[in-house]
Amino acid sequence: MSGPVGPEHGRPEEGGTPGEEAAPAAPAAAPSSRLAVDRRMLEALVCPATQSALDYDREAQELISRQAGLAYPIREGIPILLVGEARRLEP
Repeated sequence: MSGPVGPEHGRPEEGGTPGEEAAPAAPAAAPSSRLAVDRRMLEALVCPATQSALDYDREAQELISRQAGLAYPIREGIPILLVGEARRLEP
């Protein structure tokens, strides 16, 4: 069966049914990768290397472990708590 598809032709687009409205598009991603970070979540997180508290650097979007001398990145609002992904702090 071939020919035009879509609600205006009485044939569903892929995955739809006739007369079914398409779901609204998801909102576009924020232009900046600096998304809000939940403060309660940050308070619960600890350094995976030392189990010490982490300080939040909003400007750099990093979680700082002064005890370990590491800065863990926050990417798209998600803390990356992997020692291999952390940046070494300068003394």
